Amino acid sequence: MSASTPAEPTSGPAAVAAITANWKTVFNGKAPIPRRLALVQDGAQVAAFVQAQAKTSFGAAATGSTATVSSVTITSPSQATVHYEVLLLGTPLLKNQVGAAVYLDGIWKVAIASFCGLAYLEYPKGSSKLPAACRS
Repeated sequence: MSASTPAEPTSGPAAVAAITANWKTVFNGKAPIPRRLALVQDGAQVAAFVQAQAKTSFGAAATGSTATVSSVTITSPSQATVHYEVLLLGTPLLKNQVGAAVYLDGIWKVAIASFCGLAYLEYPKGSSKLPAACRS
């Protein structure tokens, strides 16, 4: 976050709006990968994984991915619970998902545990194909 960028709010409707917008950006297959990674906790640790996935046939299809957020519950000034769905070309692929957002450096980000939970759908926990942040 640059000095000129104000911190996102930690409570109230504006915080819910920021979390929702950031969550949608992370799962927007058309958004640039660096922008998406900036909104994931420890995004730099999963960058190589995300870039490798983008080169697979699933990654090519994932450019049509989006997310809808049905609710956000702020549980503390630094954590929130997010209920969401991941869609592929407008069709729900993962319904009724529950994830977490964390407030870091003035930005609400998708928690690494939520990111890894989705990675586990493709690879078993502990797989060498997973980013190190998701293997433990």
